[in-house]
Amino acid sequence: MTELTEVLGRVERAGDQVAVVFDRHYATSPEDLWEACTDPDRLARWFAPVSGDLREGGDFTIHFDASDTPQCRVRTCSPPKRLVWEWPVGDAATLVSAEITPDADGARLVLRHERLTPPQAAGYAAGWDTYVRRLEADLSGVPLPDWDQTWTALHARYAATS
Repeated sequence: MTELTEVLGRVERAGDQVAVVFDRHYATSPEDLWEACTDPDRLARWFAPVSGDLREGGDFTIHFDASDTPQCRVRTCSPPKRLVWEWPVGDAATLVSAEITPDADGARLVLRHERLTPPQAAGYAAGWDTYVRRLEADLSGVPLPDWDQTWTALHARYAATS
């Protein structure tokens, strides 16, 4: 597990649009990584409970808590390689993509969340950074890092670079 002394992602800016990007190697097969990123039971372990249709054109809901349940729409679903969905943030339809490829003795995930605004960047970067750490822990069978502690430490680091 990577220490909290470093951030795992990068923030890319183009005018008033921001993307947060994570490029991570996992010691598992591309098919297993795809399942971890698309199977509702597995998503609930490291991300959040998800309900709905995770196929192309399908709608699904992420259940973070009672007051945070974004209604998303799948734009592209090409198992076991690519999943793209719209995630409403305020009045904007942000876009999240997950690209999975074979990588030496495992699989690589490139996760990109774009169409964010500059004020949103540090929070979403810290959130996704926390999630990719939790995914690594889940795939490795070790205890997941504490959400609040991890997000708080990472948010401060991302905010300092904004």
